[in-house]
Order: sequence, then C-alpha cells, then structure tokens
Amino acid sequence: MTMSLLVHFRNRLVLSAMAGINDHRFCSKFPVALAILGGFSADDKSMRAGMKVVKRGRKEFIFSNPLEGIRGEVVNLLSAFSGQFAINVRSFSDEGYIKAARLAAMYGGIVEINAHCRQPEFKEIGCGEELLRDTDRLSSIVERTSKVCITAVKIRGNVEGVRYRELISALKDAGCHIIHVDAMIPGGDADFELVRKVSSRIFTIGNNSVDGKAKARKMLDSGASLVSAARAVLRDENFFHTLLTDERLSGEVWLRVNV
Repeated sequence: MTMSLLVHFRNRLVLSAMAGINDHRFCSKFPVALAILGGFSADDKSMRAGMKVVKRGRKEFIFSNPLEGIRGEVVNLLSAFSGQFAINVRSFSDEGYIKAARLAAMYGGIVEINAHCRQPEFKEIGCGEELLRDTDRLSSIVERTSKVCITAVKIRGNVEGVRYRELISALKDAGCHIIHVDAMIPGGDADFELVRKVSSRIFTIGNNSVDGKAKARKMLDSGASLVSAARAVLRDENFFHTLLTDERLSGEVWLRVNV
C-alpha cells in the first residue's frame, strides 16, 4: 500500500555540497532548511580518485572506511543542526550509492546522487557528470535508492549532448523525488529557462549565480521550490542570514513523497 510522507523545510534555503568543505562543523553554522554534507566518495575506487584530486591541490574528504567516515559526519551533524540533511555521494560501484542511501535512511536524511562533479579523476571512472550521459545507469541507481530513502539527483546544466527533458522524465519515472539543478551557462549567470523546464516536472532546488536576494527570488519565480548556494558563504558567512530577511525566502515548504 502506498503512503504519503510529508517532508518539512523550514525555509527555502539550501547549503549546497562542497567537497572537502561541507563537514558537520561547517554545515551546522547555517540557518538553512537543508544542509548537504559532502560531496563524499562512497566506495574504495572513488576514494582513490579523490586521493588523486587531493594530490593536485583540491579539497576532498578522505576516509579509510568511506561509509564509516560518512556515518561519523551525519551523527555529529545531527547533534548540532535541526534542519533537514542530505549526503552528496559519488561512487564507482552502484552498490556504493545503495549503501549511502541506507545510511541516510537510518538517520532520516536524503541521499543526493552526484551527477554534477566534473573533476577528471571522477569522470574517468564514470562518476559525477558522466552519469548524465548514461541515463540508463543513473535511472537504475535512482530506482534502487528511492526504494530506500528520499532521493535527490544533483545535475549540471548545459552539458553537451544531454537531453534534459528526457533525462528528468526518466529520473522521475525511476522514483527520483528532488532534482538539484546547477543551471550553469558557460560565461556566467544562470539558465533560468532550464530551471523552469525542470521544475515543471519535479520538486526542484535551483542553483547557480545566487549572490543575493534578487537572484534567489528569481530562482523561485522560475519555479524552484528551494534555492541553494555554496561559494557565496565562503565570501560572507552571514549570507544565508541576510537572505532570510526576505519574506519569500524565509517561508516554509513541504514536499510530499510517496513511500
């Protein structure tokens, strides 16, 4: 028998994942409705890819045991943060995503499948943005994780060769509950038309170029239910506090999920 679950978001703001930065200490600082931990590598091969990334000077989370490392971050976040949480994950193996979903479910969270990362070390093993080019595999992963917990997929906009209308339909049919769209346009600003297309089909988090209230409201006007930012808080730790002075951005949102 199908039942409906209502997920409450206390406002319309989301802290988007930043690899090597969004640990429990960082995420607990902000008054957002949804804090996204990670991105994390969820299996050994993706962890080795992360080590290569670190060697060339980028930040990554490195754990000797990927799932236990993620579990520790979740447990510590829950002791200090009262909003919803998600874990953003990359994995060479499909099973890594499933295990991460089970972990998120154990603590009442959301799993966010990372189909967004464009670091070559991850792309060459089929992670991140490469999943956008393999709709069948991505849909299969979502079909499995969505049976375990609420599932979001983080996607990157304007990737050559990706048919977004077909992609979103396939993911929704597979059981995806949330699309988190980085509506990037090469050269700057955000593709608000893409946000409109995605949000007409599924509950959407809008991301890219959100640098203040006006852009955040424009995301809502384009159909997004929630608005995310990441690098903006590195420049201004009070960024989300400022957005919350806006009546629309501070309003609560509900997501109905069939389970």
